[in-house]
Amino acid sequence: MMTEPERERVYLEYRGRVAAYIGGRIADKHTAEDLVSAVFEKVYAKLDSFDPGRASLSTWIFTITRNTVISHYRAARPAQELDEAMEDCGPGVEERLIEADSLERLALALGRLAQKERDLVVLHYYERLSLGEAAQRLGISYSGAKLIHRRALEKLRLIMEG
Repeated sequence: MMTEPERERVYLEYRGRVAAYIGGRIADKHTAEDLVSAVFEKVYAKLDSFDPGRASLSTWIFTITRNTVISHYRAARPAQELDEAMEDCGPGVEERLIEADSLERLALALGRLAQKERDLVVLHYYERLSLGEAAQRLGISYSGAKLIHRRALEKLRLIMEG
């Protein structure tokens, strides 16, 4: 079990980097803070299972961080439930259901992209950053972002069609 001084050391050493990573992917400050807290709760809960032979502590913590952000986006995706009163919902219900199904398929397709591709797509389309701004946030060149963007869209098209 992890002692309190060890917890504090891990928190102080990694909190800034975890917060920066999450802040770069989550626009709402309060949600980002909640996710930072969630990451460290998971780190503390799973620290006994950490194997330094498989990865460094920082890699392990950032894997938890990345997975927490992905889980946040998955939980936030829209969901529609069908019920018998659907006919009473008025015009446009069919279109909204088709859109919800498409969004779910897109979320699944995004999960199959490489991490950098997924991050770029989320920043560009979900957070509405320009490719230049997204590139800066990801620490890559603008030309690299354009290449990753083109490759990601092609993969998404193939996945969605297949």
